[in-house]
Amino acid sequence: MRRGNAKERIDVDFNTPRFQALRQALKFGVWRARSIKSLATYLKTGFAAGLQDQATGNEEGVPHLRPLNLLENGNLSLEGTKKVPFESVGDEDLCQQGEVLFNNTNSPVWVGKSTIFDLNEFCACSNHITRIGCSSDVLQGFLVEALNTLRAIGYFKTLSTSFNNQAGINTQELGRTEIPLPPLDIQRRLVDELDAARAKRDHALAEAERLLASIDEYVLGVLAILPESDDRRVFAVRLNQVKPRLDADYHSPYFQRLRRAIEQSRHATKNLGDLTVFMRSGFAAGRQDQARGDEAAVPHLRPLNLNAWGELSVAETKSVPETRVKVDDYLVKGEVLFNNTNSAEWVGKTAVFDLDIPCACSNHMTRIALNPDINPYFVAALLNAFRGVGYFAALSTFFNNQAGINTNTLAWGGVRFSWTPNWE
Repeated sequence: MRRGNAKERIDVDFNTPRFQALRQALKFGVWRARSIKSLATYLKTGFAAGLQDQATGNEEGVPHLRPLNLLENGNLSLEGTKKVPFESVGDEDLCQQGEVLFNNTNSPVWVGKSTIFDLNEFCACSNHITRIGCSSDVLQGFLVEALNTLRAIGYFKTLSTSFNNQAGINTQELGRTEIPLPPLDIQRRLVDELDAARAKRDHALAEAERLLASIDEYVLGVLAILPESDDRRVFAVRLNQVKPRLDADYHSPYFQRLRRAIEQSRHATKNLGDLTVFMRSGFAAGRQDQARGDEAAVPHLRPLNLNAWGELSVAETKSVPETRVKVDDYLVKGEVLFNNTNSAEWVGKTAVFDLDIPCACSNHMTRIALNPDINPYFVAALLNAFRGVGYFAALSTFFNNQAGINTNTLAWGGVRFSWTPNWE
């Protein structure tokens, strides 16, 4: 493009034909476009609060909302919220009922998350959130839907400026952002229809969550390896029993009962290593090792790409240069991917690699290539079931606030399968 046409900003993404066409579409659609500034009675950012600024001990405080409290589905959650002392919060810092909260600083894909403040308690928010007071021309729910839609289609990702591996939109840029504004009755109808659709979706997701949560119990039940619970924290073991491992979780009554239940199930048991062609970890790739710009790249799967139910996703995956990936580093369809390092709760997340795109994986993932007659989905389901009942949390060793299971332990040191070749 001509230099004279780059009047607002000179960065490439902002001046792409796609983004400029999107801005024009928003401005000249069916409904007259209005800037956020013209629809707002105020635009205020919150305040920063580091560790030294947070409430300590029994000190009473005010929840200090951060980007993680603004959920992708448009809801607001107080889970994991830090607090700041009451005396450090002025009246002007308190969130007001009905305000729209806009996430102004985050990774590029999450900038623009928005929700309505509707909590019945005093709260403040961080400087990574912009508070928007709505005028009578716009419904709060409509503005939230408009902002979240713009985020979803990549508008704010392009509009953001980047710094320190974060993206941000300042108050001025947010104020200049324009959205189509239909009459209030149409705004209300759109919000009502979206709320109804969202309620239907939430019901379906809750039902899916219930079914997924029952998988572990079903798999272990079929194999008759469901031990009785035993949460004793005080117990004794003989000295000769602690030679392999000295940690308490490994020798806990529950873990030992679970191991015995596996070994005494109705099917013969085998070590996982007996069922494999090979078992090896992926390779590490720090920030300096990741692909940049238009460089040919390969997705580098990490623990966050596996969920608790054995589903694999490449969303938000970092990539490594194709030139760095050796032939043996590429994942092969049918391999089982086991999360070997994570917090104790999540070690053992497992999925079958069945994607149609070439991928590699991090050293926090163990690749398990099974013998041809072994069903990888059965192995993944059983490993996930073991994780769900706490087996891997007890089997793990700990370092740097992380839990881990090395390849040798996974193959020969305690992961035994109740196995029948006819299992489907």
